[in-house]
Amino acid sequence: MLAAILFVTVMLLAAVALRLRFPLFRWLYLPSSVIAGGLGLLAIRTAPGSLEEHAAKIAATLETWPSWLIAVVFAGMLLERKPSPVRRTLPRVARQGLMVWVIVLGQTAIGLLATGLVIRPLFDVPRSFGMLIETGFAGGHGTAAAMGQVFSHPTIGLAEGLDLGTLMATCGLVFGIVSGVLWINIAVRTGWLRAENRGEPNDIESADTTSADTTSADTTSADTPRRTFGAIGWARIGSETIDPLLFQGLLLMAAFGIGIGLQAGVAWLAGGVDRWWFAGAASVADDSLAERLTFARVLGDFPLFIYTLFGGLAVRGLLVLCGRGGVIDHDTINRLTAASMDVLVVAAIASLNLTAVASLMVPFSILFVAGAGWAAVCLLVFSRWILASEYWFQLGLINYGMSTGTTATGFVLLKMVDPDLESGAAEDYAMAAPLSSPFIGGGMLTVALPLLVLERVPIWIPCAVLWTVVVGLIVIGRRWNRGHRPIGKR
Repeated sequence: MLAAILFVTVMLLAAVALRLRFPLFRWLYLPSSVIAGGLGLLAIRTAPGSLEEHAAKIAATLETWPSWLIAVVFAGMLLERKPSPVRRTLPRVARQGLMVWVIVLGQTAIGLLATGLVIRPLFDVPRSFGMLIETGFAGGHGTAAAMGQVFSHPTIGLAEGLDLGTLMATCGLVFGIVSGVLWINIAVRTGWLRAENRGEPNDIESADTTSADTTSADTTSADTPRRTFGAIGWARIGSETIDPLLFQGLLLMAAFGIGIGLQAGVAWLAGGVDRWWFAGAASVADDSLAERLTFARVLGDFPLFIYTLFGGLAVRGLLVLCGRGGVIDHDTINRLTAASMDVLVVAAIASLNLTAVASLMVPFSILFVAGAGWAAVCLLVFSRWILASEYWFQLGLINYGMSTGTTATGFVLLKMVDPDLESGAAEDYAMAAPLSSPFIGGGMLTVALPLLVLERVPIWIPCAVLWTVVVGLIVIGRRWNRGHRPIGKR
């Protein structure tokens, strides 16, 4: 852990120096965290023999950071700000949930279409081969590992499923970041982003002005720092009691801890329901499908960040109830979560696993191109049709990262255009996650389709059904969105 911390420190300092020295990085809207992640990935993957073992240990440590750091970021979201009124939030959250279903079901549908039209006539692969896009892109490495057992089932017979799913997840991570940076640059230069919701191309000279006490100052050159800065750790509590910055950190960690407790409590309750539901029934331990459909497994698939989001709301509500809501400093919590985001970005990029397998590379490449094209269409077209017009691109970026790798990838991209998470996209994403995560992208439907459907009926039947559902959802989402004018224009 200490070596990993020092490694990230060196990479970030080097990235800041590079960004200040070379205007190209500012022109490309690449934050120092992304540059640091790239430097770290290069350093880890090119380490000489004498340092290879140490580099591998650092990479293994960094791999565990994003899931925890995302939870910290979400713990601060509803802690630092009041949640939007339910009547304004629910429609946006529902549209985001619908958008995820469009993306993920579309990945399966286009994978089955490519498998039926191109791959199966040329290669001896099972029908479930088309599930690899959803397995690797939307599911990620964890789903690839779980689906490896499903693909190797005698009814499917894809022994290479684990390796191909892992390769799809790895390539999706790299593609998601590289192509995401390209789309961001296009968005900035075509006016898809509001000026207040995108990062500026300067560094120290364009310091954040989120604090109410910060005054604007003209910048004469790229090397001239601002004259005034916003305060961090504003004294909402006497320093003789506790350091004000530490106190804000304790509030954030309290929200994080409540989130962990909520997750454990839900898992315990789900286990109790399973014991009651399956009382007297045969054990499901040896049945991979039945085990995936238990309440504990379904609810256990909810990521920690969903629970820490409500943990922040609980801490804020408790303080307000006690008449101490004023001790929460918005700017300090914002800076702490922004720092977590920067470290998350470095860890997510530097720990990418680029090991690949060569088996079935041609059909794999066909699926990859099909999945990449679908992800681009969903970001550039369907996100604009379905999501809230105020921040469709920001929320689309999170979905883009999620659907090509991991949620961490989505937040790497969001960080470039919404550095302080002020747009509201992150909250909508978190609130909508329970509408999809138990079912698709590694959920119940992902497991059930290859085992129960795909190898038992002609591939065109599930393909047609899925496309019908996807098109129907797109039509519903577009009409729904047309019925909701931007909040600021009401």
